Amino acid sequence: MIVTFPHMGTLHVVLSALFKGLGCEVLVPPPVSKKTLELGAAWSPETVCLPFKITLGSFIEALENGADTLVTCGGVGPCRLGYYAEIQRGILQALGYRFEMIVIEPDWVDVLKKFRYLSRGQNMYKIYQAFRLAGAKMIALDSIERQATYVRAREKQAGTVDRIWHEAVDKIAAINDPRIVMQVAAEVCRQFDALELNSSCDPLRIGLVGEIFVMLEPYVNLELVRFLGRLGVEVNKTMYLSDYVRGHLMHLPHYRKLNRQLEKLARPYLGHYVGGHGIKSVGQTVNLANMAYDGIVHVFPFSCMPEVIAKNILPYISQREGIPVLSLAFDEQSGLAGIHTRLEAFVDLLRYRRARQPSSSPAW
Repeated sequence: MIVTFPHMGTLHVVLSALFKGLGCEVLVPPPVSKKTLELGAAWSPETVCLPFKITLGSFIEALENGADTLVTCGGVGPCRLGYYAEIQRGILQALGYRFEMIVIEPDWVDVLKKFRYLSRGQNMYKIYQAFRLAGAKMIALDSIERQATYVRAREKQAGTVDRIWHEAVDKIAAINDPRIVMQVAAEVCRQFDALELNSSCDPLRIGLVGEIFVMLEPYVNLELVRFLGRLGVEVNKTMYLSDYVRGHLMHLPHYRKLNRQLEKLARPYLGHYVGGHGIKSVGQTVNLANMAYDGIVHVFPFSCMPEVIAKNILPYISQREGIPVLSLAFDEQSGLAGIHTRLEAFVDLLRYRRARQPSSSPAW
């Protein structure tokens, strides 16, 4: 059994640790690239959303490199994610690949059942240790990235934060002890604290909302967070991998409470579940407006049904709540220059707006 899985930000670091801990041989697909997208798009239905094409391309690359077991997620509700696995299975079989596909549904009982199967007889203590290591890496990487977004907008020497971040990912990927993972995370945070910052800098604060795959995968969003940071913008990603796991799989009390709060904030604009993260995009936009953020960037795959619903509501929220919103749809035709030009214009507008009326929030 040679296990593989799609990329999504630092997900490959977490899942590699988990599957190796379960006793599996792991084959990480090549990083998402133009080739990945071209492979996926060539064999995908024309109007399917970008995450489908990217994950299909990653599966093809992994199968070509020797993988024989594909691990992917299922889903429920209006979002088409719940259909990905079966459609991709059919496409890959029609292309002549032979493999086993393990679909993990967003339910903690199903998660344990499927990973118990993958462990092939490992005792429960070994399974626990595998989850503990993977969880430590997930939490560490997310905490480091949160601090990175704060420091990047203020660093004097551009590029230092990016170097520390990439080194940290490589270090944490190689560690097999959760205690050392947390030590490395603390060390990286001290490195950030020691950096020389621009004391006169007062960065814009932009909230990033939208669909999780586009939000977390840098290749897909064209390094949006890093680009904004280089422009002197502090970016608050409203969902990290650890948020998704704790909220959607583990249903921890803090996240249940947060979801209820977001649904309440969204209710005047969107009163029912539309699938995916649509209602969260609406609720988080209101929430960030209440927190006096300078603006919102809403990202989503072209043709994503839940986020298209949110996109059509966000201009009204922008006017009512007094916060500028920029919506960006991504597909295989998205160009770096076009996206970056729109972001630069949006940042210029926010700076002008702040300078013109620094103590008030006029209608947008």
